[in-house]
Amino acid sequence: MTPTVPAEILLVRHGLPEPDGTKDPSLGEVGLAQVRRLAQWLEGERIDAVYSSHLKRAIQTAEPIAAARGLSVTIDEGLREWISAAPSYQQVEQLDHPERAAAWNEGRFEDFLPEHDADDLRANMIRTMRRIGLDHQGQRIVAASHGGASNTFLADVVGSPRRFFFNPGYTSISRVHVHPDGRFVLVSINETAHTR
Repeated sequence: MTPTVPAEILLVRHGLPEPDGTKDPSLGEVGLAQVRRLAQWLEGERIDAVYSSHLKRAIQTAEPIAAARGLSVTIDEGLREWISAAPSYQQVEQLDHPERAAAWNEGRFEDFLPEHDADDLRANMIRTMRRIGLDHQGQRIVAASHGGASNTFLADVVGSPRRFFFNPGYTSISRVHVHPDGRFVLVSINETAHTR
C-alpha cells in the first residue's frame, strides 16, 4: 500500500500595500518589488495551485506566481483578514495610535490587535486551510492571505494561547502539511530569506 502524501500549503502574507483611504488598497511600489522577489524565490518549486483571498493586495501577491506556471488564481474568501470596524487599511509601520504603535514595537502583538471576532477568524482559517489541503493531497499550493489570518491559524497549529504571536514579514512564507485525516503539521513559520 502506497502511503498518502499530504498537501503542502505555502501560506504567504501579501506584499506591502499603499494605503489609499480604503479597506482594500493595492500594493505599492515596494510591495510589487517584494512580490517579484517572492516569485523568483519560488521559481524552482513545483506549485500545483494558487489561491488568494479576495482582497487586492493578496491577489496581486498571488498573480505572478500563478502566471509563471500558466495557472489561474483561485479566489477564496476564506483566506480573508479579520473583519474590524476600522474605516481604512493602515500599515502597522504607520500606526497613528501611540499605545497600539508602542505595543507593536515592543512585541506585545495582542495589545495591538483591532477589535474583531478572533474565534470566527480562527475557525474560518482552520476550515479553509483544511479544505484546500484535502482538495490537493500530494500537491503543493500557494495560499496568499494576511498577517492576522496567518497568525491566528498558525497559533492554533502550534497550540499557542496567543492569537498573534509573531511579526509576519511581507511576502513571508509559512509551510504547513495537511494530512488525509485533516491534521496540520507545521514545516516552517515566517520564511523571509527572499526579502533580504
